[in-house]
Amino acid sequence: MRLLIAAFAALLFLGVLWGPAFAVALRYWRRGDARAFRQLRWLYPAQLITTVSLAFAADLLGLRHPAALAAASTACVGLAGAGALALRLSLSLDLIRARADRAEKTF
Repeated sequence: MRLLIAAFAALLFLGVLWGPAFAVALRYWRRGDARAFRQLRWLYPAQLITTVSLAFAADLLGLRHPAALAAASTACVGLAGAGALALRLSLSLDLIRARADRAEKTF
């Protein structure tokens, strides 16, 4: 039973951490940006390392309620990663459109 609870907690942790970024990538992919999921291979490990580092830092500093701080940092890192991915994809999409507009003007 403990193993089942630990597996559920790990899945919940990864869902909260990686879910928002996956939703952003899926949204851009449905718009036709095929490069949306390529960014996740760098974002997912960075989010995981950041979250685990923040959790260990909270524990080492002796802050109160390290489990609550770990949960809060997981949610914040997940949302920050989704925001960074959306900004990156939005800026690259604008750059591609600007290049396409310049190419049309030359012909």
